[in-house]
Amino acid sequence: MSEQIFNDINVPALKDYIEEIKQSADSAMIDYKVNLEWQGGTKSKVTTKGIQLGDQTLERNFSFIVDEPEQLLGENKHPTPQEYLLGGMGACMMVGFSVGASVMGITLEKLEIDMDAGLDLRGFLEVDPNAPIAFKDVKYKIRVKGDGTKEQYEKIHQTVIKTSPNRATIENAIPIVPELIIED
Repeated sequence: MSEQIFNDINVPALKDYIEEIKQSADSAMIDYKVNLEWQGGTKSKVTTKGIQLGDQTLERNFSFIVDEPEQLLGENKHPTPQEYLLGGMGACMMVGFSVGASVMGITLEKLEIDMDAGLDLRGFLEVDPNAPIAFKDVKYKIRVKGDGTKEQYEKIHQTVIKTSPNRATIENAIPIVPELIIED
């Protein structure tokens, strides 16, 4: 298979980057930063504050608003935190799937992921101290169409399951380091 661009993925550049991080583990380290500002009610403005990728500082200045539906005291004008969380997990898996297909030389015609997850709001609202606060489970369906075989798509999916950072973060407990700063 010749090295080329598949599905708008620059496969040679990806392989070059993989070689770079094999030579220097520091090049593979990436740190994300976001800032959240309360906008009143249940609204938050999230602004990306840059990415540190190895020794490179990447400027990022994107913003989005998070809100709740009216039933949960919001204005129902923006996605909820949970919708962004699921969207982030799905988008991360989609990146892995499209890159995996591209590396294998598969041309995709369609790639979609449907995500479903449910919460028991009794835990969040402190109605029942025994009710779980986290999602009960996260279900997803990937629909793919292209010139790959069923076996190739299954292999890509298994790789996504094994290597998707956002999927792993949701599936596995991770340490969270809190700090509360009270300003005068």
